[in-house]
Amino acid sequence: MFEQYLVCEDGFRNVVEDGQVAGFEVKLRIPYYRGVALSLINSIDLEVDDISFSHDDMVFSVETGSFPYHELSTVINNRWEFGEKATLFIKKTGGLEAGTHKVHAVVNLRISYLPWPNIGDDTKQITLEEDRILA
Repeated sequence: MFEQYLVCEDGFRNVVEDGQVAGFEVKLRIPYYRGVALSLINSIDLEVDDISFSHDDMVFSVETGSFPYHELSTVINNRWEFGEKATLFIKKTGGLEAGTHKVHAVVNLRISYLPWPNIGDDTKQITLEEDRILA
Protein backbone atom coordinates (compact mmCIF):
# COMPACT_ATOMS: atom_id res chain seq x y z
CA MET A 1 0.00 0.00 0.00
CA PHE A 2 2.72 2.51 0.97
CA GLU A 3 5.61 0.95 -0.93
CA GLN A 4 5.81 3.84 -3.39
CA TYR A 5 7.07 5.96 -0.47
CA LEU A 6 9.55 3.37 0.86
CA VAL A 7 12.75 4.78 -0.68
CA CYS A 8 13.13 8.46 0.21
CA GLU A 9 14.62 10.84 -2.32
CA ASP A 10 16.49 12.81 0.36
CA GLY A 11 19.27 11.66 2.67
CA PHE A 12 21.07 9.48 0.10
CA ARG A 13 24.77 10.20 0.68
CA ASN A 14 28.21 8.92 1.47
CA VAL A 15 29.32 8.98 5.10
CA VAL A 16 32.81 10.19 6.01
CA GLU A 17 34.39 9.03 9.27
CA ASP A 18 37.93 9.93 10.35
CA GLY A 19 38.54 11.51 6.95
CA GLN A 20 37.64 8.33 5.03
CA VAL A 21 34.42 7.43 3.23
CA ALA A 22 33.16 4.55 5.37
CA GLY A 23 30.00 3.82 3.41
CA PHE A 24 26.70 5.36 2.43
CA GLU A 25 23.21 5.80 3.79
CA VAL A 26 19.71 5.84 2.40
CA LYS A 27 16.47 6.91 4.09
CA LEU A 28 13.50 4.54 4.17
CA ARG A 29 9.87 4.92 5.24
CA ILE A 30 7.91 2.01 6.66
CA PRO A 31 5.74 0.36 3.97
CA TYR A 32 2.79 -0.02 6.32
CA TYR A 33 0.07 2.19 7.79
CA ARG A 34 1.27 1.77 11.39
CA GLY A 35 4.57 1.74 13.21
CA VAL A 36 6.12 -1.53 14.37
CA ALA A 37 8.71 -2.67 16.89
CA LEU A 38 12.05 -3.25 15.17
CA SER A 39 11.85 -6.92 16.14
CA LEU A 40 8.99 -7.25 13.63
CA ILE A 41 11.24 -6.47 10.67
CA ASN A 42 11.75 -9.79 8.89
CA SER A 43 14.22 -8.43 6.37
CA ILE A 44 15.56 -5.35 4.64
CA ASP A 45 17.27 -5.90 1.31
CA LEU A 46 19.03 -3.16 -0.62
CA GLU A 47 20.47 -2.97 -4.11
CA VAL A 48 22.19 0.01 -5.68
CA ASP A 49 22.73 -0.16 -9.43
CA ASP A 50 21.76 -3.87 -9.30
CA ILE A 51 24.44 -4.67 -6.69
CA SER A 52 23.13 -6.29 -3.49
CA PHE A 53 24.59 -5.44 -0.10
CA SER A 54 25.17 -7.86 2.76
CA HIS A 55 23.14 -7.64 5.94
CA ASP A 56 26.48 -7.91 7.77
CA ASP A 57 27.33 -4.42 6.49
CA MET A 58 24.03 -2.76 7.51
CA VAL A 59 23.14 -0.56 10.48
CA PHE A 60 19.50 0.49 10.86
CA SER A 61 18.68 3.73 12.71
CA VAL A 62 15.42 5.21 13.92
CA GLU A 63 14.89 8.25 16.13
CA THR A 64 15.44 6.20 19.30
CA GLY A 65 18.61 4.31 18.36
CA SER A 66 20.92 2.59 15.90
CA PHE A 67 21.25 -1.17 15.61
CA PRO A 68 23.34 -3.60 13.57
CA TYR A 69 21.03 -5.41 11.16
CA HIS A 70 21.45 -8.80 12.84
CA GLU A 71 20.29 -7.39 16.20
CA LEU A 72 16.96 -6.08 14.89
CA SER A 73 15.08 -9.26 15.80
CA THR A 74 15.90 -8.63 19.48
CA VAL A 75 14.92 -4.94 19.59
CA ILE A 76 11.48 -4.89 21.22
CA ASN A 77 11.49 -1.44 22.86
CA ASN A 78 12.30 0.69 19.82
CA ARG A 79 9.84 1.34 17.03
CA TRP A 80 9.86 2.42 13.40
CA GLU A 81 6.91 4.78 13.34
CA PHE A 82 4.67 5.57 10.38
CA GLY A 83 6.07 8.56 8.49
CA GLU A 84 9.47 8.35 10.18
CA LYS A 85 12.45 8.27 7.85
CA ALA A 86 14.73 5.54 9.12
CA THR A 87 18.37 5.53 8.01
CA LEU A 88 19.98 2.43 6.58
CA PHE A 89 23.79 2.73 6.65
CA ILE A 90 25.81 0.40 4.45
CA LYS A 91 29.48 -0.12 5.25
CA LYS A 92 31.32 0.18 1.93
CA THR A 93 34.86 1.52 1.86
CA GLY A 94 34.96 4.41 -0.61
CA GLY A 95 31.16 4.71 -0.69
CA LEU A 96 29.37 5.35 -3.96
CA GLU A 97 30.45 7.39 -6.96
CA ALA A 98 28.89 10.84 -7.36
CA GLY A 99 25.82 10.99 -9.56
CA THR A 100 22.48 9.29 -9.93
CA HIS A 101 21.97 5.68 -8.86
CA LYS A 102 19.15 3.13 -9.09
CA VAL A 103 18.16 2.34 -5.49
CA HIS A 104 15.98 -0.71 -4.90
CA ALA A 105 14.76 -1.63 -1.40
CA VAL A 106 12.56 -4.47 -0.18
CA VAL A 107 11.26 -4.40 3.40
CA ASN A 108 9.48 -7.44 4.80
CA LEU A 109 7.48 -6.88 8.01
CA ARG A 110 5.87 -9.41 10.34
CA ILE A 111 2.43 -8.13 11.37
CA SER A 112 0.93 -9.85 14.40
CA TYR A 113 -2.62 -10.12 13.07
CA LEU A 114 -1.80 -11.04 9.46
CA PRO A 115 -1.10 -14.62 8.38
CA TRP A 116 1.29 -13.36 5.68
CA PRO A 117 4.16 -10.85 5.69
CA ASN A 118 3.74 -7.25 4.60
CA ILE A 119 6.29 -6.64 1.86
CA GLY A 120 7.20 -3.23 0.47
CA ASP A 121 9.23 -3.03 -2.74
CA ASP A 122 10.35 0.28 -4.25
CA THR A 123 12.90 1.43 -6.81
CA LYS A 124 13.93 5.02 -7.43
CA GLN A 125 16.62 6.88 -9.35
CA ILE A 126 18.29 9.11 -6.73
CA THR A 127 21.18 11.53 -6.94
CA LEU A 128 23.84 11.26 -4.26
CA GLU A 129 23.81 14.31 -1.96
CA GLU A 130 26.77 16.01 -0.31
CA ASP A 131 28.70 13.74 2.08
CA ARG A 132 27.72 13.53 5.74
CA ILE A 133 30.81 14.03 7.86
CA LEU A 134 30.88 12.39 11.29
CA ALA A 135 32.89 14.13 13.99
